[in-house]
Amino acid sequence: MLDHRDIRHPDLGPVRVFLVRRPASDEPAGCVAAVTGSGRALAPVEVDANWSMKDPLRFAAPATDSTKNLFVIYNPGRYDGVLVLVPTADGFADIGWRSPDEYYSGGRLAFYYARPVGPGKDGEYAIVQYIKGCDPSCAEGATAKVTLRWDGHDYLPTG
Repeated sequence: MLDHRDIRHPDLGPVRVFLVRRPASDEPAGCVAAVTGSGRALAPVEVDANWSMKDPLRFAAPATDSTKNLFVIYNPGRYDGVLVLVPTADGFADIGWRSPDEYYSGGRLAFYYARPVGPGKDGEYAIVQYIKGCDPSCAEGATAKVTLRWDGHDYLPTG
């Protein structure tokens, strides 16, 4: 275990969330696991983490914001990403990885090449994500910066 945070889940009450490093032979290399106060394990979130990097799997500081969402920063190798654990009636919403073993592609609640910013005056984190273009090539493409904000269901770009 790398670290843990105790949070107050809106539906389940006290929940302890763990960041776990798996043995070197296991893929993916990390896991976000949670247990309720009654001892029920919630569905884990598997994530790749490059252990040669400094702190490749860590909680944001603070770990939660006024939305009650929980923020975990991961780094599979080159850039940080942000996982957002959104409370649901039975645990946390599915991260929605675009590909089961491709942690660079992100997902509905997983943002690669991103960082949480805040919390702001409203008590909420925004997520700043960088999107690398591949024209004329991925090495030479421009990088765009997009700020995403929580709308109660998803993180969407702001105008």
